Amino acid sequence: MPSKPKWERCLGGALGSDYELLRSHSLQASHIIVFAQNAITHLISDIRSIAVATELGDKLGNKGGIAISFTVAESSFCFVNAHLAAHQHATIRRTNEFRRISNHIVARLLQQNRNSEVSEGSSSDDEHTSSCDQDEDVLSESDLPQYSSDDLRTDSGPQLNPLIDVFDKVFWFGDLNFRVYGTREVVDGMLESHMHDALLCNDQLTMLMRFNRVFSGFSEGPLNFFPTYKFDHDSDHYDSSQRRRVPSWTDRILYKKDANTQVLSYCSQPEIKISDHRP
Repeated sequence: MPSKPKWERCLGGALGSDYELLRSHSLQASHIIVFAQNAITHLISDIRSIAVATELGDKLGNKGGIAISFTVAESSFCFVNAHLAAHQHATIRRTNEFRRISNHIVARLLQQNRNSEVSEGSSSDDEHTSSCDQDEDVLSESDLPQYSSDDLRTDSGPQLNPLIDVFDKVFWFGDLNFRVYGTREVVDGMLESHMHDALLCNDQLTMLMRFNRVFSGFSEGPLNFFPTYKFDHDSDHYDSSQRRRVPSWTDRILYKKDANTQVLSYCSQPEIKISDHRP
């Protein structure tokens, strides 16, 4: 899409000449871009990216995940941008998509590493400045490992998310679409009564991170802000359409637990009203 190169140039201009674009990758409307400070680019190697589609026959890719991985000195990094299935009732589907995307990223990126024993010196220029729209890398769900989808408890699925085992630093983020359990009337009442803790107790992702193994090893900053979805256009009012969607924290950033990884700030930007989300 023509807006993606424009967006890359906009971000590059905002960051300034001290930063270099390492890699970008697209999956239909989703896009991920990684920049690095010039002072460390000589330490960066093994830059890889992959897209995994999870909807519409796993071919068109309006839902799914994109990953960019690389190594800085001796530490490996993986950044995943995802757009998971919508609707309050789709918790199991979202959980399975989280699992499938994670498994496929690991399998495909490791395969790329095995198949690319080419000279690093001859490919370093391309790797450090590559801007990729490699939608041909989109892979079907039939290729992904399958697990039982009828149980969200901690004894379901693999022992750990494979990304946690393979990479030193992992960041999983995007419109993960997890919702708050409850009717619109009940959740509105909680918001009006400032029952923030009660809302958190009914947040699907908060519960899954406590009880489901596929989220084991991940952490998140405190949700000390109002739900980020769904707002009326250019408004601070939650969805007043006929569907009256339940206010929820759909936009999230998860990271691999690490003593050296600290959350400095985790908040929403309610003053930016160009979307029905306030990430």
